[in-house]
Amino acid sequence: MRNGYTVIQNSNDWSYKYHVYLAYSYEVQKFIIETVLTKLSELEYKVFSQDDIIPGLNLCSVIGNAIHVSRCVLLVVSSECEDSIEWSIAVHMANEEAIQRRKPITLALLYDGHCVDGIPGAEQLIHQDYFIDFPRNGSEHEITAFWADFEKKLISIDNTALETSMTCLARSNERS
Repeated sequence: MRNGYTVIQNSNDWSYKYHVYLAYSYEVQKFIIETVLTKLSELEYKVFSQDDIIPGLNLCSVIGNAIHVSRCVLLVVSSECEDSIEWSIAVHMANEEAIQRRKPITLALLYDGHCVDGIPGAEQLIHQDYFIDFPRNGSEHEITAFWADFEKKLISIDNTALETSMTCLARSNERS
């Protein structure tokens, strides 16, 4: 435990409180609860979702802090996602965090077809293969393949922190 957070170690020895920050619109809440959160729990991922936001707190601060302590952001793209204030804030904060980390941190789960309008840099997501299309009417085989591909893409998002000159200096002092 570090600063009150449970530490998650990844292969690059960088820690986060959550594996995934999950952003979605409430129109897909049933899908999120029954499918996404259930599967991420099965895969033993620690997730921060919009349901974890305590009412009355500043949304920008809560979402920004939660994204900052998350390895990646999963944006569930649906027809009404742009109407969700939490989703819109998460997109903005994820872009800010990606700029600070100098690395992509988002994975877009396309719930209704190929709806990527509203995601800043959507073309880059598609070209960089950081999106995945959920087979809503798919067979068991397609759904199993989806989750295998999802996990592979989630793991491929390398979000280790950039080593700053201060970190290098501190590590150098530890060795001497």
